[in-house]
Amino acid sequence: MMQGGFTDLRLNGGGDSQGNESFWPSFTDIMTVVVMIFLIAMVVLLVRNIELVNQLRATMEAERIAAELARATGEEKDTLSSQLHSAEERVQQMQLEIMRLQDKGLRSESLIAEQLRAITGLTNERDDLARQAAQLALLRDRLQSDVERRKSELDAALQNLDERQVELNSAQRSIASLEQSLDQARSRITENQENAERLQRTIDEQRTSLEQQRQDSQDVERRYLVLAGDFDNLKVKYDKLVRPARSSVGRHLVEVRYWKEDGEYHITWREGIEGSYQPISRSQLDKVLTRLTQEQENGLYVKVIFPENSGLSYNEAWEFTSHLHNNYDYYFKAGEEEKTDAGQ
Repeated sequence: MMQGGFTDLRLNGGGDSQGNESFWPSFTDIMTVVVMIFLIAMVVLLVRNIELVNQLRATMEAERIAAELARATGEEKDTLSSQLHSAEERVQQMQLEIMRLQDKGLRSESLIAEQLRAITGLTNERDDLARQAAQLALLRDRLQSDVERRKSELDAALQNLDERQVELNSAQRSIASLEQSLDQARSRITENQENAERLQRTIDEQRTSLEQQRQDSQDVERRYLVLAGDFDNLKVKYDKLVRPARSSVGRHLVEVRYWKEDGEYHITWREGIEGSYQPISRSQLDKVLTRLTQEQENGLYVKVIFPENSGLSYNEAWEFTSHLHNNYDYYFKAGEEEKTDAGQ
């Protein structure tokens, strides 16, 4: 109720009609505050829900990236494992080739040593002949000096021709004898010189032959290396076209170490890539590999290892490796079966 133009704001002022009129504005204000609080709470919850959704999406994306990274890492690990086995196979083949070349080098060195000994013997013989020629030259000089001395004596004797006729005749005979000896010495010197020249020609021919043999050996080695490289390339191309690459994936791995020490052969082996190597004889190794071949359905991957300075020749290493691969390794056994089927 208005009094003098102002509203009565007292709690109970104005009676019942005024009390009814003041109740609804207060209720409206309270409900407005409640609605505002409810709206603010909804806005806060919506903002928080949006943040949680964003976090959930980021977590799911991180999990997807981690799964993709794990899959890529697994594939890269398998690829690296295959490359490692391929590299080990190439290292083993290179070890065999190095041992074969070492054997060939030893044979070549022994042949060269024999030829050098022959050349040394011929050189010593030439030196002996040269010393003999020097001795003969010294003898010739002495004879010449003796002839000159006798000639002087002859001149002295001619002055006393009447008294020294007998001595003159004797001196003439001595001079003739000395000249004959000198001629013989000269002929021997000439023969020795001819022998020395023939010996020198023989030595030159031996050296030429030795140099030719060395060049032939180098040519053979170069041709072999070229053919070996061509063979390896063709074999790799053939395997790529016809057969899959040899791999230990899915196969039962057996590692065998083989070397020679003090004239005795030694063999150790183990299954897989863990554990220590156990010594074993060759007959026992054949029995064990035969049993494992029958037990393992996917076949064996036989890895042969030759330690450094193994003491084995190329033929010994090749025979041992071929025996194990052809009889027990899944890859080479399959190749032998294909050859057998093709031959039939």
